Amino acid sequence: MSIVEQKAFLQSIHPFNTLSDKELGRVLGAMDIAYYPNGTTLFDATQEADRLCMIIKGRVEAIDEEGNIEYFGSLDTVGAPELLQQANARTYRVIEELLCYEISKELFLELIEAYDAFKTFYLEDIATRLQALRKEHQQAEFTEFLATSIGELFIHTPYIVEGTTPIIEAVAGMEASQATAILVQDQQRIGIVTDSDLRHHLILGGLSPHEAISHIATYELITIERDEALFNALLLMIRHNLKRLVVTDHGDLCGTIEQIDLLSHISSNSYLLHTQIEKSRTMEELQTIVDGMLPMVRALHHKGVKAHYMAHIISELNAKLFEKVFELIIPHDWHPYVALIVMGSEGRKEQIIRTDQDNGLILSDGFHPKELDEKTKELSNAFKRLGFPECPGRVMVNNPEWSQPLQGFQEAIEGWLEKPEPDAMMKLAILVDAQCVAGNTKLLQTLRSYLFKQIETHPIALPLFAEGVERFEIPLGWWGGFGSDEIDLKKGGSFILMHAIRALALEQKIEATSTAERIKQLHQMGIIDQKFTKELIESFDVILTFIVQNKLQQIEVGETPNTVIDLRQLTKLERDMLKDALKVVRELKSFISYHFKRNMVG
Repeated sequence: MSIVEQKAFLQSIHPFNTLSDKELGRVLGAMDIAYYPNGTTLFDATQEADRLCMIIKGRVEAIDEEGNIEYFGSLDTVGAPELLQQANARTYRVIEELLCYEISKELFLELIEAYDAFKTFYLEDIATRLQALRKEHQQAEFTEFLATSIGELFIHTPYIVEGTTPIIEAVAGMEASQATAILVQDQQRIGIVTDSDLRHHLILGGLSPHEAISHIATYELITIERDEALFNALLLMIRHNLKRLVVTDHGDLCGTIEQIDLLSHISSNSYLLHTQIEKSRTMEELQTIVDGMLPMVRALHHKGVKAHYMAHIISELNAKLFEKVFELIIPHDWHPYVALIVMGSEGRKEQIIRTDQDNGLILSDGFHPKELDEKTKELSNAFKRLGFPECPGRVMVNNPEWSQPLQGFQEAIEGWLEKPEPDAMMKLAILVDAQCVAGNTKLLQTLRSYLFKQIETHPIALPLFAEGVERFEIPLGWWGGFGSDEIDLKKGGSFILMHAIRALALEQKIEATSTAERIKQLHQMGIIDQKFTKELIESFDVILTFIVQNKLQQIEVGETPNTVIDLRQLTKLERDMLKDALKVVRELKSFISYHFKRNMVG
């Protein structure tokens, strides 16, 4: 490799990409290139490591004394924990001929001592390292977000009048068209009249409203092409102290963009959507509002907002949406006797991009109106119309199994616990995450209290409930380049973590349904320590972030969104983040297995 290629290689590896050009040059000068054939032992568990390897091509496996294996591939660094004596000694063996750069132990330790980025990456716990990697990733994402084109924003349709039009007539037209400004065509030039112009000339200046509009227009407009970046629009507004810009398309006038539109796009418009939902009176109005949710998710993601914060925002909006649909369809006199519940990711407040419906209806015992079937079908159809597909497992209000009296649900719970077969445990898991979004919340509270009491009398069910984490394997083997280039991050990541925490929460009778809140309460109860708590929350957030990113990319190209990640599309930085997160999931899976087996023996 040339010196330029060597430099580019180092700059693609975190944390070497944080070094100054001068320090990077020092590393390049001290770096050696090495080749190792298949089967070579790089470091033996009985020997002290003396160098750091940075893999150009090839694969390496590291095996500890307990037989745990970790794989390393292109752009990974090998040997750091041993150089720092952080971990139990492992044996590193080449399993595919290896070409790598190497630096001495002495130089590596100097970099650790001198640079915070190296300390954080190699010395800190996983939670701290994930936070640092996320910060770097988010900076790149936000830069990309600001490069979004003006055309993706809401461009106001222009209201154009001739320069000779009387001011009073132009203002009347502006009001009728709900425009925010008047564009004036005055011979060969175009001007603009804003609210401030009208206030200055008519109210303060005393100008007659019958004068021609051209007298108060501002010419020499500041314009921007619709394919320009948001960043450029923001700069123009700041530089010229403007509240709006005229947007052109290849020089032709196409509308205006307001400062408030730009700032709202950058800050997300969740408050606006929430207000619009409350004011809605028809399904058509709700449909229009729902269409604005995906762009908001995209904006929040590009700004680097943490996944659990995004999920909280979207869940609050969805809850308000479900409540509004409930109010539009369910007769008001039913409200004290029914509870609309959402389950699954919606119940856990972890749904960011819409998935299948998971909902139900709890009725007060003895309350069974004649129109119940009709209204529950109407509810399901309304949710489907708003973009929530029907659940393949039929966990929906139009299914009598999930829309029944309180006593019926109680009998179902008892039946599931008496015969804790896989299907029964799956249904129990669905119900455990329930949240009431409309109607009488006391019905769900009563049902949850009953569930907790039944768990006490059926202790054998909990270990069987927790066995759900064994359904899927954690895909850590692919880091060496083995197997498929795709992994399902839900099956191999988020589900295992979420269900493990759900099992512990059920055991401890925790009423919170969100995974993050359950983790915090488990820590408060002394079930998990503070370090592991931080790692779990951060890792879950990282996995959810990658799932959201993947779904947004799939939607962008017209694909049906899913949780299968193409590993070839990930950067080295992203691979490091995901690898660390899945290691935490693996640790939790081992903890759960031990915890519930111990309890069975006890």
